[in-house]
Amino acid sequence: MRNVITPISFLLFCLSGFGQTGVTDGSQKSVKDIAPLEVQAMLGRATFHVIDVNEEDNFKEAHVPGAKRLDYDAITMDALASGKTDTLVFYCWSTECPAADMAAETAVGLGFAKVFCMHAGITGWQDAGLPTEP
Repeated sequence: MRNVITPISFLLFCLSGFGQTGVTDGSQKSVKDIAPLEVQAMLGRATFHVIDVNEEDNFKEAHVPGAKRLDYDAITMDALASGKTDTLVFYCWSTECPAADMAAETAVGLGFAKVFCMHAGITGWQDAGLPTEP
């Protein structure tokens, strides 16, 4: 019985961290949240990039002014076309949507250090009374 418990215990230990994203040292997330008002205050800066990972139809309906639309699963160095020291902000529809977090984690994996997720999404942006582009 001892031989069975040891491999199972080891397997459970290994799997205990499975699915945890954004953890760099066990206590800090590599992708931090940013509020819509903070994003608005930084719009227009040359090294500040907002990336919308909503579907094309949603993007055409409303997006953060100046945002670039990318598919959440198509985040590459070429697609981002910015320096690794630039600030990247990803967002999707609302707090219920995981796509922005997944895209942001991909950017971190590519070596970007200043990566944020506007978890409020475009709905939170609009709820804050901020302007959108069609």
